[in-house]
Amino acid sequence: MKRILLVQSRQSPEWIRVEQDNYRRAVGGLARLDFLSALDEQLTWTSPDQILAGYDGVMFGGSTDFDLDGGRSEKDPARIMAVRIVSRTRLLVSYALEHNLPVLGICFGHQIIAQMHDGKVVSDVEQKKVGTHEVHLTPEGERDPLFNGFPKNFFAQYWHGDSITKLPTGAVLLATGPTCRFSALRYGERAYTLQFHPEANYSRFSELLKQSGNVPEGVDIGSVVRETPEASTLIQTWIERIVTI
Repeated sequence: MKRILLVQSRQSPEWIRVEQDNYRRAVGGLARLDFLSALDEQLTWTSPDQILAGYDGVMFGGSTDFDLDGGRSEKDPARIMAVRIVSRTRLLVSYALEHNLPVLGICFGHQIIAQMHDGKVVSDVEQKKVGTHEVHLTPEGERDPLFNGFPKNFFAQYWHGDSITKLPTGAVLLATGPTCRFSALRYGERAYTLQFHPEANYSRFSELLKQSGNVPEGVDIGSVVRETPEASTLIQTWIERIVTI
């Protein structure tokens, strides 16, 4: 069985658990999934070969705790920690790219990998959103093995404040949308990043939005969130088409 590592950038024990549960469900029985905290100060981050030894792929998850911008001052603790996370994970990403190890960055993971490649990540009110939104594959995306067979337009779950506003160096734009300019990117042959959350299905995402207060009282959750049958298969598709080749 393939082994995959998920690097988590979360502080809240509850959100750590929720994210782990979501990814376990999304991976299913296709791979063994292990977890690593990007906040771990005891880890030797300068030895990416040791950290990634024995793994067939690495994922970088989201974050409700830290922002690369977030409209915060540079001295804000949440922004300072985000910079530390980029510094700690940079060598992991570089090592994976150099050794053609499959990568999947999601939401915050999408952003930190973009930041590492000179992409601009800011708090953009025009792209900030929570809920289900449309994704449009580019011609490159339609030809890409990860999205092969996907409809040109599909829906996905989004929950982010920061956004990429400049295409990172070396990145190929695979998907965009009316509310997200850089929804999916590829670096090299086997490193993918997504601004949306393929690990979040309708029922779980709806529950999380209600609990977080992101759905105002009296607003029908069905007007904010809908089923995302294509996007919800992407993690298993990544394992089957990218990790296992």
